[in-house]
Order: sequence, then structure tokens, then C-alpha cells
Amino acid sequence: MRVLPLLAAFLLSACSPVYVVKSASGHLGFLSRARRVDKLLKDPEIDPKTREKLELVAAVRGFSFKEMGLKPNKDYSRVSRIKGPYVTYTVMASDKTAFRSHEWWFPFVGRVPYKGHFSMKDAAAEAGRLERKGLDVFVGGVSAYNTPLPFADPLAHTQLELPPGQLAELIIHELAHGTVFFKGHIGFDEALASFVGEAGAVDFLDRRFGPDSAELAAFRESMAREQRHASEMERLYFELDGLYKAGLPRDEALSKRAPILASGREKLKAALGYDPGELNNASIMAHRIYRRDLHLFREAHERLGREWKATIGFFRSLDRRGPGSDLEARLEKLRAVP
Repeated sequence: MRVLPLLAAFLLSACSPVYVVKSASGHLGFLSRARRVDKLLKDPEIDPKTREKLELVAAVRGFSFKEMGLKPNKDYSRVSRIKGPYVTYTVMASDKTAFRSHEWWFPFVGRVPYKGHFSMKDAAAEAGRLERKGLDVFVGGVSAYNTPLPFADPLAHTQLELPPGQLAELIIHELAHGTVFFKGHIGFDEALASFVGEAGAVDFLDRRFGPDSAELAAFRESMAREQRHASEMERLYFELDGLYKAGLPRDEALSKRAPILASGREKLKAALGYDPGELNNASIMAHRIYRRDLHLFREAHERLGREWKATIGFFRSLDRRGPGSDLEARLEKLRAVP
């Protein structure tokens, strides 16, 4: 599964003091190790491959602000070294016989269906506590996050190893969070950022490398693979949702879902070329947060002439009080855009 981006709301948590201290310490450490991209590019000892990726990061940021109309800021203008493959880890949980998320509440952001930890050990401990409550649990690695704090968020040095398309998508996705945000509607926020990240990366690669470039072809192939993944996860979601709503006793529902999940895992292995790991309600919901209703954003962009500044302006206009603040009303506005 694609690593999950994060809003880093956990940094403002009203949870336990220990959790707050660990989160603040992890974030401050991440910030303190960051070095500016422009200064790194002046370092004569930087190897050519890293220099190429740093130049790409700077170009993506420029494209995002100047061509797409994303809000200019200093996010991802610095790179920070991390110990492991991911910046942080998110934990998600769901009822075993219903697609009902376990939620946490955070100031400024509201209720969210995930909780972040800078340590895999802490994430595993959180997952264990939730599993002991009888919940399905999913733990995912996070490549980058965007905070509402007045400090520029860095990029992890491990992300410089990504192919050009995935690196561009990651940066644009996170910058989109800093431009358009709807409190209390994480699914809508993440789906919007996923669309902007993917479509923006396609346009950036086309501009920088050309329409027939290997970089753009490789990214389109990865998008097709992600679409196969999304289609199977949607199929699983609706099949299991029908099972859960059939009113069966809990033990019977759990027994009947086991072969469905096993079959879904095998189909994903065939579609993706690798084993996605054990599936459960939490992992299915985690994927749906980022992929649901992307076609609505795509259709709105097409109707607006594929003009990014018009599209981003339209998305920002949806953030209004009153009836338009309802998620379903926003979706209807996407369908009705001229």
C-alpha cells in the first residue's frame, strides 16, 4: 500500500502528557536536523544523484506555487535526515464487523481516524492496546506530513530516493493540504490532496521531461497500478459492507469474512505484483480515505479547462460556512461545477 501522508494533528493532541512530549520531541528533532535545499545545492560534495533530486524538489515547489496556485510557503524547502524509512507511523482502527472507525480528537483539526507516532515501537504498542479491545488495526508508515504549525515542514532525506513522479506527487499532495483544508472531513481533505498530487505531478513531469519521457511513462504506470489496487479495495469494501449489514451473529460474520479477505489479498497480489499483507477493516478504510471519489475532483478540473489556478480557487471556495460546509453538499458542488 502507498505510504500514508498525514496532517500531523497529533502534535497538538489533547491526549496524555507522555504522548504530547514524545510527539513534540520527535517533531522538534525532525525540524532541528533540517538543512535548506538551496544551501545543499551549493555544497560541492553533494553527489550528482542527490543534487538532481534536490533540483527536482525546488522545481516542484516552484511549479506548485506559480503554475498551480498552491499557497506559497517554505514547506519542503529543507531536507531532514531520519533514522528509519519513514518520518512517523500512523495507527488506524475499526470495528471488526462494521466499517466504523475508532477516532481521536485534536484541537484545531477535530476528530480524525488516525493517530501518529514518531516511533514504530510506540505505534505497535498503540496498535496492541486497540487489538486488545477487539478492534481491527492497521499501522502505516508516513513519508511526509503537513502541520498547521508556524514552522516550515521539512522533507525526509529518504524521499529523495523516490522516482521523480512519486517525489513530485508527494510534495504537491502535502502542499495541497496547506492550501485547502476542511476541518472535520479528513476523507474529503485526503482525496482532494490525492487528486491534486497525482494530476499535478503528471503536468509537472510533462513540463519538465516531456510527454514522451521515461519519467512520465513510469509515473503513469504507477498510477495504473494504484488504480488496480483502489478498484479491488472498493470491491472488498462493498462486499464486506453487505455482509456486515446482513444482521448475522458476530461469530458468523467473522467466519464469513475470512475467505473474502483471503481472496482479496490474493487478487491484490496478482494485480500489484507483491503481497499487500494481511487485510482487515482498518486497512481497507485506510486506503479508502485517500482514494474515494477522486473522479469528482478530476471531472471538476476537466470542466474548468484543466486550469490549475481556477481549479484550486474553486476547491478553496468550497470552504464556506452554512449548508456548503456539509461534506455531501461539497460533493454535489463538485458535480455541478460549470
